Amino acid sequence: MYFSDRMERIPTGIENLDNKIGGGYPKGKGILLTGVPGTGKTIFGLHLLYKSCSAGKKCVLVATEESPEDLLGQAEMLGLKLDNFIANGLLTIKQVLEIRAGAVARAAHIVEGFNNTEIDLIEECELDRSFRHDKVGFNIGEIDIVDIIKLIPDDTNVVVVDNLGVLAFGLDIKQFRDKFDTLNRVLSAKQITVVYVMDDAAYQLTHQIADYSTYGAIKLFVKENPYTGKMERFLCIPKMRSTAISLDFILYDITATGIHIKGSKVKLVDMS
Repeated sequence: MYFSDRMERIPTGIENLDNKIGGGYPKGKGILLTGVPGTGKTIFGLHLLYKSCSAGKKCVLVATEESPEDLLGQAEMLGLKLDNFIANGLLTIKQVLEIRAGAVARAAHIVEGFNNTEIDLIEECELDRSFRHDKVGFNIGEIDIVDIIKLIPDDTNVVVVDNLGVLAFGLDIKQFRDKFDTLNRVLSAKQITVVYVMDDAAYQLTHQIADYSTYGAIKLFVKENPYTGKMERFLCIPKMRSTAISLDFILYDITATGIHIKGSKVKLVDMS
């Protein structure tokens, strides 16, 4: 495979997936991972983080939906224990969820002020803060897609953003494309390998335009297998530059040890 041999790869942590994309994700590039609920998008990201940290690479997980406790618990259940990597500084989790949830709670007068995690993120992202005259405290601007750049140290090797789609809502198509292009280009210029997890709802709402910004794309589906009559999980790889790829749909499963890529390829007429 001429193209794949030219580029250094970052193993995905899923052996059979590496075999299908020339040895792993292209180093220093952005990869878009999309799918409906139940397809294991987060688990794909956890595999990458575990494999990369195990190899001594410095990693960052930007979490916009789930708490670090839930993510670490899920990883441990799959045998992908990440706690030690946090302790030794190889893995950092940026809790963007904290700002989102805290903003809603303050707006509803459920809580006052900011916790330490929120304060750290506000400072890192340099979010606008204005004094609230109606009551004691501050308003803060919403975290932006481009703000993710400020959360990632220059010496980072691998990043997983889970879920990018949360930050896309409220943006028009041009705004989203411009901001995502900026994020992706800046991180690529720093030779940081990034997997952008994006839920299917946001992916469709933004007219699938994120595909154009990234170096590669992996799409996850849950569909009826016409040969077995059962609902099963499939993935396809419509785009992976500098890589010889097959456009066939590939069966996979979520097991007690994470993602398992099956050997069979399936021809499906409608995957919409």
